[in-house]
Amino acid sequence: MNQRAYDRMSATLSVGILAVLAAVSYYLAEFTNQFSELQRARNLGHEADYFVEKLSLTRMNREGQPLFRLSAVQLTHFADDSSSEFEQPQLVSLEPEKPLVRITADRGVASDDGDITHLHGNVVLTRAAQGDRPELQIRTEYAQILPNQEIARTDKPVRINYGDSSLTGVGMEFNNSTRVLNVLSEVTGIWTTPASKR
Repeated sequence: MNQRAYDRMSATLSVGILAVLAAVSYYLAEFTNQFSELQRARNLGHEADYFVEKLSLTRMNREGQPLFRLSAVQLTHFADDSSSEFEQPQLVSLEPEKPLVRITADRGVASDDGDITHLHGNVVLTRAAQGDRPELQIRTEYAQILPNQEIARTDKPVRINYGDSSLTGVGMEFNNSTRVLNVLSEVTGIWTTPASKR
């Protein structure tokens, strides 16, 4: 074999080895990307990253005064959206100048910042009696709570008891700050005013 043929064969072999290395590198890079995407998808799945049993949390205002307390049998936190799920949650207002409001449910889901809480199953909102105002109780199967705005709302059927008065309807918004209660549709019941008791 002459030198020229040997050089040609070496060059061809070198190019072949480089082509194989390039192909292997490409497939390794593709495999790594696919594995990373799979790992990311797994990490972003709606899986719990921690849970707490028998918890009680108190939210304060900017002046350090308590606004409300949230307690639950168990809290489960999810990393993908930073949401929290609660078993048997209970929210209690803590502002002394306002009537005590207590909300209970079978379970709840709170957004990552706690600005919205969704309550499901046997939702009961009770505002304590104050002065000449009797106790108010609202029952429904779902409620959206906006604690910072002191608003509870639902698009589900509701039953409302206020002293001797009772109402049923579909859809409701209750604003504890303004003490305004709106039932949105299909309202039936008996509403007793102090004047009608005489």
